[in-house]
Amino acid sequence: MLTLRHTLLSHIHFHVGDGNSFSLWHDPWHPLGPLIIRFPRGPQSTNTRLLDKLSVVMEDGQWNWPMITDIACLEITHMLPPLSEGPDRISWKFYDGSFTTSADYALFHLPGPKVSWSSLLLGPFKIPKNCFIIWLAIMGRLSTLDKPWLHNICGNCILCLDGVPETHDHLFFTCSFSRRCLTIIRQQISLPWPHRDWQRGVQWASSRWRGKHVVSAAFRSLLASLVYDIWQERNS
Repeated sequence: MLTLRHTLLSHIHFHVGDGNSFSLWHDPWHPLGPLIIRFPRGPQSTNTRLLDKLSVVMEDGQWNWPMITDIACLEITHMLPPLSEGPDRISWKFYDGSFTTSADYALFHLPGPKVSWSSLLLGPFKIPKNCFIIWLAIMGRLSTLDKPWLHNICGNCILCLDGVPETHDHLFFTCSFSRRCLTIIRQQISLPWPHRDWQRGVQWASSRWRGKHVVSAAFRSLLASLVYDIWQERNS
């Protein structure tokens, strides 16, 4: 939480106005940050109180600091920010200073490595629920029965009943049921798909169904729909 607080404060700008809202010693309105951290004897050295508002060192729209008795605290008055008209205010150091969800996401989201299969989730025909399921399938995160924490549960595929363990590679498309679904679609619209394991098939499709061409976009959408329907059938 302390790290998060530091990150937030580094992206917030304190605009000093009339000084009635900001704490003199605790708020990071000063370029040096909260003054009480850097100058713990500051209140005594400036004859102010720990809970004073910033307005106690201002008069008629100007800085008006009392005599400072501690030489170390003189640094405070050497770096004072300019005063603005109106009340104190806080703004984000993003774009126009206003808070947006996208800016907040950019602040806390750490970008991961770029993956080659991201193109399979894009396109004009994408359906969010289908994209989510195929993303889980690509990541190997579907709740298949081969998970090690599923004790005392038969881990064989319930779609083909061939006594084969249910894995992502089996479901897409080694399973006789899912392979039959794929074969029907390939016969109807000539959907190309290699006879490879799931991950190699994903890499193959990612490299060949790229771009904005309508056929590539349609193939990507169709694959996502097929994966979604197979997973739905498995759970029905």
